[in-house]
Amino acid sequence: MFRLTRRLGLAALSIAALIGSSSVSADAAPTPQPYLAIDQDFPDPALLQADGAYWMYSTNSGGVNLPVATAATPYGKWKLVGEGMPTLGAWARTGFTWAPDVSRLDNGSYVVYYTARDVASERQCVGAAKSASPAGPFVPVGDQPLFCPVDQGGAIDASGFTDSDGTRYVTWKNDGNAIGMPTHLYIQQVAADGVTTVGDPVIALTNDPATEGSLIEAPYVIKHRGTYYLFYSYGAYNNETYTEAYASAPSITGPWTRGSTPLMTTASMKGTVVGPGGASILGDLVAFHAVTHRPGLVRPTYLINLKWQDRTPVVSVR
Repeated sequence: MFRLTRRLGLAALSIAALIGSSSVSADAAPTPQPYLAIDQDFPDPALLQADGAYWMYSTNSGGVNLPVATAATPYGKWKLVGEGMPTLGAWARTGFTWAPDVSRLDNGSYVVYYTARDVASERQCVGAAKSASPAGPFVPVGDQPLFCPVDQGGAIDASGFTDSDGTRYVTWKNDGNAIGMPTHLYIQQVAADGVTTVGDPVIALTNDPATEGSLIEAPYVIKHRGTYYLFYSYGAYNNETYTEAYASAPSITGPWTRGSTPLMTTASMKGTVVGPGGASILGDLVAFHAVTHRPGLVRPTYLINLKWQDRTPVVSVR
């Protein structure tokens, strides 16, 4: 199986299945929510299920362009397996590789969308790379970025989504806040190869300065019971204001309506984490990062179960 939310929607997975057990005794301690999966800097986690294992990818850390971790079960022991993309595209320079997302293509290969510093413009832009294995090595596609609207501040935080009919899309954010402009979340249809664009991108959301401040970012689309959900973050990524929110729509092209309350805030997480955001979703699992009080900016990765109250996504802390 692979990225369940991308092709099958949110199929229900039992807790017992997730932890690799055929049964759970009445006396068994419940899995802490949120669950600290990777207790070191591993921000903007992208969660994938492939080749009989679970995989996560993060923003560059410790000189690694594409950190990769794997586990037999999501609530098991995660092992860091090293560098997933040793070489960036010719257009990019190292040190600024952010927010990757990996999807499985129809031919069985994998594509990673990643953000990196464009040498020509000195803006962050989105590129793509492919691999035969979820572990990599991912090899860059082409010698130019996939998305790089320099006049809008560049592009960051791309992620893939495959609709129930097999149509593929990439969502991304223009980095407008870097140049004092609004930020938009775009949805771009792509061909089966995951990198050839089809038509023009559609703006799904624009930041609301009154409630979201100067930016929205980290878009991630899923489909649940025929409705599309666009999860995203706002606030400052390095403090308690960072928030995970969502919008919903009857069609991938909208119109998108913001949820009445965010999915996760520092307050709603009841002191368990600070500044939750940068999320990806796999079935009923949400992977996200939060900030810590350790020296430097250390953002570990956590997992929490996604639940539904009618058509409203919620998480619960215990």
